[in-house]
Amino acid sequence: MGGVDRCDHNVYLYRTAIRAKKWYFCLIVYCLDVAEQNAWHLHRLQAQPDDVKIDHLNFRRQVALSLLETNKCTKKRGRSSSYENLESRFDNQDHFLTRQEKQTRCRICHKNPNRSSHTEQQLNKLH
Repeated sequence: MGGVDRCDHNVYLYRTAIRAKKWYFCLIVYCLDVAEQNAWHLHRLQAQPDDVKIDHLNFRRQVALSLLETNKCTKKRGRSSSYENLESRFDNQDHFLTRQEKQTRCRICHKNPNRSSHTEQQLNKLH
């Protein structure tokens, strides 16, 4: 088997199976699979004789784990700080509900035009 046949065989063994709606996504996934197979082949060539050579599947797992560990999302802990409404917090208006003559729609009902519920009260100077 030549180099191309070996590459195609290795890509076939551990093909990334993702169904895509776009035609070019399959090409991108195939290019990533070939790049990963070439990296595994280079890893095997560069390994010293006393090093432990890992198989293709374990190499793929190590690559995936290293990619997942490097791009971790940091979870925000504690309360979120909002500094937008500092004036309304300290203006001594108490922000109680007041009666309005004109009925206004709430934000949720305004987004859904099929609902017919209206709010009768409105907060003043809160948002």
